[in-house]
Amino acid sequence: MRIGEADVGGYLSADEVRMKMRMSSGFLKFQKWLVIYNLLVDPRPLEEIARHTGLSESSVYRIIAEYNNGGPETIEPMGTLGPQPWFEQAGTFSM
Repeated sequence: MRIGEADVGGYLSADEVRMKMRMSSGFLKFQKWLVIYNLLVDPRPLEEIARHTGLSESSVYRIIAEYNNGGPETIEPMGTLGPQPWFEQAGTFSM
């Protein structure tokens, strides 16, 4: 299946997606932004994008579908706290 720029919702430009990639907290979010960036800059078959990003074809398809249906918020939902280092959370558990 070949997907092009027209198949990615016109939410963000390639430069805006690149900035999101740089600011992303965590490798999984970075991979999701990388999928969207690849579609904007160099559209090619899902198999190649999956190979390039280290994801399965079904994951790439799901990321694209979620982005098209819900926009950038599906990758970085508003109101999330971001990464919480384990040592900050360690004191919150009691035995």
